[in-house]
Amino acid sequence: MSGKWEVVLCSGAEHLANQFKKLGYNIHTSGLNYDGKRFFPNSDLYTRLDGLEELEGKRVLVVQSATYSGELDKEKFTTADRFWETLQVLDILKNPIKVFEKAHKEYEYQELKPPKEIVVLYTFLPCALQDKAFKTGEAISAKLAVELTLMKADKVVTIDPHPPEKIPWVKKLVENGKLELLSAVPTLIEEAAKRFNLDLYELLTPDEGAQERFGIKGFKKQRFDSFTVIISGASNVKGKKIILVDDLTKSGSTLIKARNFLLENGAEEVVSCVTHVLPTIGEGEKLLRNLVEKLEGKILTTNTVRTKTFEEENPKCLVDIVPIIHKWLQTT
Repeated sequence: MSGKWEVVLCSGAEHLANQFKKLGYNIHTSGLNYDGKRFFPNSDLYTRLDGLEELEGKRVLVVQSATYSGELDKEKFTTADRFWETLQVLDILKNPIKVFEKAHKEYEYQELKPPKEIVVLYTFLPCALQDKAFKTGEAISAKLAVELTLMKADKVVTIDPHPPEKIPWVKKLVENGKLELLSAVPTLIEEAAKRFNLDLYELLTPDEGAQERFGIKGFKKQRFDSFTVIISGASNVKGKKIILVDDLTKSGSTLIKARNFLLENGAEEVVSCVTHVLPTIGEGEKLLRNLVEKLEGKILTTNTVRTKTFEEENPKCLVDIVPIIHKWLQTT
């Protein structure tokens, strides 16, 4: 089944290459510029697809994680860089040309056949935290990112997006078959039960989106800024083992406070499952390391976003996202 799709991995998803190769996929990545880098000295992004001719008439899956770079990236990408790179890749695919250098700075061009189908899979959706206007005059950045992607792609797929499906623009795109939502949550829950020997457990979430999407009970979360939250709400958790489910974390404050709240109310054990862990510009991965420490290692996440904290330092806390993507590709 893997032969049906060619896979293009953008910079944010190149860490998934070996997993895709093991499943039999042909992998394509971006080349480097004359300096052996992805950026020119003035910060312009360089993108070149290797093996472009192999993609003629094929079904192509473009994979990107559109968020800030973790510590393992040699060059630092912002969300805007990741998104612009995706658009560059899509333009290359939609208008493929073969370049012949005839002489110094003299070139000839031959048009190639574009792919039969182009699907973009964002393991982490660009601008996901700005999924609606909270104040007059605000850009709905996530909506804009998806709409711009769809100008060059046939469909967008994303994993556990922060924007809930009830938001009108998300609902409309899903209904029109232009946006598809995958989830890592069932896999994370299954793995948590195995790895932490949880025979009987209860699911809870501080995330309203997860409460709606999965029917998981939750408690109230009041957010004051990007790093300050208050958890409240009565819950009968005394003597119970709890799997705490969330879609993403940056500082870990919600998961830490929620775990403490549950333990203070008598929970026997609390294991956290969160799909996306996001390095921040100011702290890098420092907050993620603090999260693992505060949760005493009782956390599972995926590699939708590449981090040194989980990929190298805490691999026992990591669940590979590629099998989930592979399973979806087998149905398309």
